Amino acid sequence: MSEEYAIAIDIGTSGIRALSLNINTSEVISSVITLRHPIPGANVVDHLHFALNVSLETAHNLLINAINKVINGLNIDKKKVKRVAVCGNPIQLSLFNGIEIRDLAYWGENAIERLGIEVPSRNATIVNSKEIGLVGLEDASVYIPPAIQHEIGADALAMLYKTGVLNREGIFLVTDFGTNAEMALVIDKKVFTCSAAAGPAIEGQMIDKGRLASPGAICDLEDSGVYWKNIVLNDDLLITDGDVVEPSNGEILEKSDSNIKAKGITGTGVIAAYSMGISNDLIHNSKIKTHDKKIHLQDDVYVGEEDLVNVGKALGAFRAAYLTLAEKANILLDDIDEVYMAGASGFYVDPLKSLNVGQIPNSSREIFQVGNTSLDMAKDIALNPALLDELQEIADKMRSNHIMLATSKTFEKIYSLELSIYDEGMPFWMYNQWLEKYGFQKIPQTENNPNVHRIFERDIYDLGINGLSIVEIGLKLEAQFVNCTKCLTCIKNCPETAISMEKDGKIILRTDKCAGLGCQKCVLTCPEKVFDYNKFLDVRNNVLAK
Repeated sequence: MSEEYAIAIDIGTSGIRALSLNINTSEVISSVITLRHPIPGANVVDHLHFALNVSLETAHNLLINAINKVINGLNIDKKKVKRVAVCGNPIQLSLFNGIEIRDLAYWGENAIERLGIEVPSRNATIVNSKEIGLVGLEDASVYIPPAIQHEIGADALAMLYKTGVLNREGIFLVTDFGTNAEMALVIDKKVFTCSAAAGPAIEGQMIDKGRLASPGAICDLEDSGVYWKNIVLNDDLLITDGDVVEPSNGEILEKSDSNIKAKGITGTGVIAAYSMGISNDLIHNSKIKTHDKKIHLQDDVYVGEEDLVNVGKALGAFRAAYLTLAEKANILLDDIDEVYMAGASGFYVDPLKSLNVGQIPNSSREIFQVGNTSLDMAKDIALNPALLDELQEIADKMRSNHIMLATSKTFEKIYSLELSIYDEGMPFWMYNQWLEKYGFQKIPQTENNPNVHRIFERDIYDLGINGLSIVEIGLKLEAQFVNCTKCLTCIKNCPETAISMEKDGKIILRTDKCAGLGCQKCVLTCPEKVFDYNKFLDVRNNVLAK
């Protein structure tokens, strides 16, 4: 029997992950990750704004071009690929599929009707690989699982399906921790869902030395008294002991046997530094008490006060979200039987540190770390396409209990308290007082001895017989502005070094580095006011050639 292949893809807000599979044996052959998303921006809102302001066509082309590079990186015979399964949130899957996205940007029936938006179906669908723009696949079927609700997508469905909580009695909290955290509270098979826009810091972006979960990233820290041991991801994404350092100044006490070099720090590493800094009295009210206001790790990687504020806002969004779910479902956080942490951030973070900083409820007794459920469900669909119908049935049953946090007064009040903690240093006892004043439950006492169940060794538990590759997806857009004086102010002020200029004055924009429309320092600092982000629209037909 000749080999036939399938491909599973997870389009995350911060990057893309993929597996190649042998259909006949179900064996994983190879795995690929990217360290960036190809569309400018650090979160789904940035990606959405780019598609709305530049063009959906350009955003779609950038994403498809990146996925073509990812497929090439899997290093299999593309002509033998029969199936591709793609999972992600509604915005990512809509951009992938090239369908209407304005309904995701404008909330409410009146706005949608006023703008004449025809809301597309986001039910389970099958499209042809050539129609979607995947190059070199002869005639593969592309399987796209259903979204649950306006902002709850297939990635949320994946975490519920893969953890098995939909078929059990009890109270379970399940969260896929990421830039846009999908969260579900399951009470005796009844599901309450929400989506918390936590921001990019949770995945290492908007952190000075930040990096996605990838080789060379510090993902955790261990307390050795005065000194801290760095925990670093190796080339196989396995956690490895790094150097032992003095966090106040970076002095190395002990070099690691692995001699692994740190290239940056993940959001989980920042959470670890935050938690240990509080416990060791290096941090008080989000202020770092070292001489230079930094916590020093190995190889010149550090955490600064602005990093703590950014990751604190993400932690605040998590806590405000699960408190809102509990209030909506009329349960106490103490009532939750099991907590599931999905996604790379939920996998590599130390759950005990998560308890300490409120990423998961303080009262969590049974904690499960389950890895990348979105990629894992894509793998299941790629090997068994009939699963798509079952997932559609599950999604249809879950659409009645979704909470829009953007319009929730409960979430608004709780999140404002969270911001007071991280921006203004409000003490926690006062936080609880305000919760009680609002008529909400107080944060419970911290569980001293929770049981932690780490299901796999890494978030992608099977990297395949050929192992892991990192694919560079740097894509370029071009534009030329009338009356540009070539002063280079835009280049000097770009915090991501995403802009360069050719001799003829042509501006080159590196899309995977660009912080997107949420930044626009290039636009705002241009002295002649001629830098126009939308001008990059002019080269949208050349995107795939770059």
